[in-house]
Parts: sequence; structure tokens; C-alpha cells
Amino acid sequence: MAKLRYGGWRGTHPGNQLLVVVTGLVLALAGWGCRVEGFYLPGVAPQDFEKGDDVIVRVGRVASAKTHIPFDYYDLPLCPYDLPLAGSSRKDAPANLGEILSADRFHDAPFQLKALMNETCVPVCTLSSSNKQVLSSLIRDEYLVRIRIDNMPGMYLETRPLVRGVSLDTEVTYETPRDNGYPLGRYNNQERRFEFNNHITIWIMYHEIAPVVGAAAAENKVRIISVYVTAGSFDSGNDWETNCARLDGGDLTVTPQSLSTAEGIRTTYSVRWVETDQKWATRWDSLLAMDNYEHETNWSAIVNSILLSLLLGFLVAIILLRSVRNDLALLRELEAVEGSGGAGSDYDSTNVAWKLLSRDVFRMPRHLLLLSILHGNGAQLLWMLLLQMVFALLGFYSPSNRGAFLTYSFVVYACLALVGGRTAGKLYGSFASGQTRRTLVLGVALLVPGVAFTAFFLIDLVLWTLGSSGAVPFLTLLYIAFLWFGISLPLTFVGASWGFRSPTEWPVKPTKIPRMVPPGSCFLSTASLSAFGGITLYSMTFIQVFSIFQKIWLHQFVYMFGFLFLSGICFAVGCVEVAIITIYLTLCNEDYKWWWKSFTVPASSGLFMFFGTLIYQVVLTRELFEDVSFVTMWMMTTYLAMACFAVSLIAGSIGLTASTWFCKLIYSRCKPE
Repeated sequence: MAKLRYGGWRGTHPGNQLLVVVTGLVLALAGWGCRVEGFYLPGVAPQDFEKGDDVIVRVGRVASAKTHIPFDYYDLPLCPYDLPLAGSSRKDAPANLGEILSADRFHDAPFQLKALMNETCVPVCTLSSSNKQVLSSLIRDEYLVRIRIDNMPGMYLETRPLVRGVSLDTEVTYETPRDNGYPLGRYNNQERRFEFNNHITIWIMYHEIAPVVGAAAAENKVRIISVYVTAGSFDSGNDWETNCARLDGGDLTVTPQSLSTAEGIRTTYSVRWVETDQKWATRWDSLLAMDNYEHETNWSAIVNSILLSLLLGFLVAIILLRSVRNDLALLRELEAVEGSGGAGSDYDSTNVAWKLLSRDVFRMPRHLLLLSILHGNGAQLLWMLLLQMVFALLGFYSPSNRGAFLTYSFVVYACLALVGGRTAGKLYGSFASGQTRRTLVLGVALLVPGVAFTAFFLIDLVLWTLGSSGAVPFLTLLYIAFLWFGISLPLTFVGASWGFRSPTEWPVKPTKIPRMVPPGSCFLSTASLSAFGGITLYSMTFIQVFSIFQKIWLHQFVYMFGFLFLSGICFAVGCVEVAIITIYLTLCNEDYKWWWKSFTVPASSGLFMFFGTLIYQVVLTRELFEDVSFVTMWMMTTYLAMACFAVSLIAGSIGLTASTWFCKLIYSRCKPE
């Protein structure tokens, strides 16, 4: 690696130097956090197979959409890894930070596959009947076993293909599988017993590569396109081979395997290779494609957001183009009359209510320290989310590169502490002295991340007591602590010092004696304006929020960055419009205390989002599941609260920035009293 000379920094603007430093930190930390093998994104480079080649099968977490408490495959009483290969040992797939935090780690499966070779009823292991209580509990909570082949997830098919003449392509089109993994079993309500799925069939769809000119036919290679899994149950007693063959052939009258048996449970698998015309480059399209209902829902959400943005924009246009413009024209007319020594005008400057506040509107707000901290963290989250969305739209986050979005979110957020520190320091340095600046820096770096880390640590502690694989390892916590204290905290100091050196210059200096604020209408109180602004902004996004929340709860793929980007733009524009309307109404009421209103009114959208989604969560769980545990509801509610808190910080930061610009704009164009 080439070394940078200090001479290369001479004559460079400090902002460019900081940009280079942040870029280097992002690349270095991302490379360390991902721990990938090779210089390409996983899933980008295709893997070719010839007949008879070893195909690595990996098993991941055993998870349930009902409990959201995952377990590692080899931590459960399932088949152990004891392949009869000389010198072979179980290998764990490389995992990045996002995969570790989401408990999406994979290991070598306890069985092998050969490319283009079908197999039927191959025995894997015999499970002990002494573990039937654990297996019954897992089946009751609807746990699924995730498998992965060639970086493709094994999607579950409820109906076995090739039965009654239905092909695999047709079955996939009919079912549109969304479950990642196959169920461990089911509960038979008629006979009141648990039935264990001791046989799975792996359906691998492949595409044959066009042979190179002059190559032999035996050298033709194939690429895996998609993987599907069907699961079934058969009595693994004395005549297990016949029962398994009947089940594998589509016979639905086979006696299932009950967990109440005193004998061991034999597990088997079959493999079917099916050729398809689908290309390797589009193999994820069928898994990420939206159905007609999802398309209509997303487009209706976009139309709803745009219409509300246009409505608010119309109100802002009236304020800016009519009210404020007329007020400024009247003030210029009065100033011209006064300058010419004329008299007899029927109007005076007191007719413009907001103009009377020119000597008080830029007075230091109450609790400036807390406001600066929240504003800085909101700006940091906003820029992190914006950069992540841009990278996602450019295609950097392939669905095969699992955990990349979460990994880079942590890394980018830590490096963008430079932005958070500068934003907070710029606001705080415009009013306060330098005695408490160190408190501000520590507050920006520790307060909001500390609240989030405390909630995360409590969830992690509960998962650890339950023996779940969702508990984050100690080394990963050390890495997060390094990002926090080793990267985020120093960059916050750098950004804050940068902001202190460039404070905001107000067009009018406030007087020493503050003006009395007259009693206002209850409709212009902070609570009333927050209710109006919060409901309006929440109505822009609730459809998208419900859709994403449902997908996350059901462990489905969320890959709709285009719709999310459009909704986010409409939401940001709505925050600006709501803030400007709020501040103008406040100033017209001769109330110069607008700082916290400009933050809390847009930020209240996060509160409405939390309660609205919480109600949807309760309704969703009642419709889909029975007897959801308190731990699950508490854990998901905590995650929801953290997400809505982040939305509130982003919305509040946008509103405060827009309100500051609006006040500077109108008061810079009039003569102070």
C-alpha cells in the first residue's frame, strides 16, 4: 500500500482533509467489519459446477416469526456434523457485523451434495427420542430451519412439485414462496400430537452455460439459479426405506413420524436438479419481486405522500408568496415614507406582528445544550440514511451480500460523527460561551448512542439468558465499542471544534431585556401544533411503515429502496413545510420562542408512528399467531421505539434547520425595531 506523505496535505482546505480522513476510515472499518474472503462482494462472482463437483450446503439459524428468538442449528438436538471425510471438520461461513447482529450465521450442513446428481432418501442421522420435549416446543412455536446453497436461500414450498403433473416452475409461480427455511414439523389437531418433518427434498434449479467454441461436451458447466425445499414426515420404523420412497414420490397417505414414539427418529433427504432457462444474473428477481397487491400498495403510498406534500407546499407558498411578501412590501413602503420625512400614513410597522420580534427572535433558546445535542444526532442520522439510500439505489447492497446494509450503517454512522459534532457545535457556539463546550461534545457522542446501546444491551442480556444465538458475542461488542469510543467520539470532537469556529451569524442581535409574550390561542400551543404536524407527517408514511414492519416481523426480504427513497423525500419535504407553517403562525402570535417548536412539531411524527405501528403490531400478532410471549412483544416494541426515536431526531433536525433558514430569510430583509 502506498504511503501518504504529509507534504501532500499542504494547501488543502480543512474540509477536504476531513473528507479524505472520513472516507479512509469508512473503507478501513468496513473491510475489517466485513471480514470477507476475496476482493469481490459475495454473490457477485458466479460459481460454476461440473457434474460430480461438491456442492457446499450450509445451515443457519433456526428462527420463528412468532417468537423472534433464534437458535443456532448445532445448539439444538438436531443432526450433528459427523461426515465421514478424512481430515474434514465443520467450517463456519465468514460473517460480517450485520450478520452477527441479526444472528444470520451459517455453518456446514451435516450432509453433502454432488452437482447434477439426484439422490433419494439418503439417511443423515438418528435423533434421540429423549429430546422430544424440546422439538415439540420448537414445532409449537413454528420454528424454521434455514439452509443456503451457493449463497441462495432455501425457500419453502408447501406442496411438493411434480405431483399430478405440476412442474417446479409452475408450483413456484402458484405459491410465490416467502418463507426462508422449512418447518421442523406441525401439530396434528385431530390426533393431538406433534409430527416431526424427518425428510426434506431439496430442489435445485440450474442453468447450463453455453459451451465455449471448441470445448468438449463433457466440459459444460452449470450455475445454480434458485433453491427450494419441501418437507415431509414418514414413520421411520422398521420399513423406513419404503415409507420414505412413498413420501418422496408424492404419496400423501404415508403415516407421519410422531414425536411420542419411544424409538429414535431417522432423518433423510433427497435432491432433485431441475434445469431452467432463467439466467444467473436475474436469479434473485423471483425472490424479491412484488405481487400486484404490494405494487398497488406502494404506489398508493407514494401518491398519498406526494398529494400531502403538494397540499402543504400550497400552504407554504401562500405564506411565502403572499403573506410574507406583502408584509415585506408594506415595511419597505413605510421605510421609504419615513426616509423622505413624510407623514400621514395610515399604517405603521406594528401591523406586521412578526416584525415586532426582530430584537427577540434570535434570542438563546431554553435548554440550548439539549437542543444542540438532539439536533446534532438528528443530522448525523439523516446523512447516514441518505448515504445508505444512495448506495442502495446504485446497487452496492446486493441481497446476496447479507448484512452489508447493517454493517455499513454502523460504520458510516460512526464516521459521520463529524457531521453531528459540527451541526451541534455550530448551533451551540452561536450563543453559549466556551466553558460548557466539552459537555456538549460528550453529550452528542454519548447521550443518544448511550440510550440505544442500553436498550440493545438489555435485549442482548435477555437473549443470552434464553440461550439464543441472537445474543451478540463479546468480541462483537468490543468492535461496536471501538466504533463508538475509538471513531465516533474523536470525530465528534473534531466536528464540534469545526462548528465552534464557524458559528451562525444572526441578522439581528437581541436586546438584553426580553419581550413579554402575550397569551396565545390554545390552537397555537406546542401540543396542538405537534398533533397537527405529527398526524400529517405520519399519514405520509404509515403505509410504507406498516409494509416494512410486516416484512420484518415475518422474516421476509425487504428490498424496496426505490419506494423508500421516494417516500423519504416526500417525508423530508413535509417536515420542512410543517416547520415553516408552524414558525410563521408562532411569530404572527408575537411569540419568539420558536426554537423548540421547530424541533418538536416535526419530531412528533415519530411518536404517532410508534403508537400507530404498536397498534398494528398487536393486530398483526393476534391474526397470525397465538399466545405470543411477553419477551417477544417487549423486544419488538423496544426495537420499534428505537426506530421511531431515530425518525423523530431526523424529522426534528430537518424542521429546526428549515426554521432557522426561514427566520434568517425574513428578518434579514426588514429593518429591526
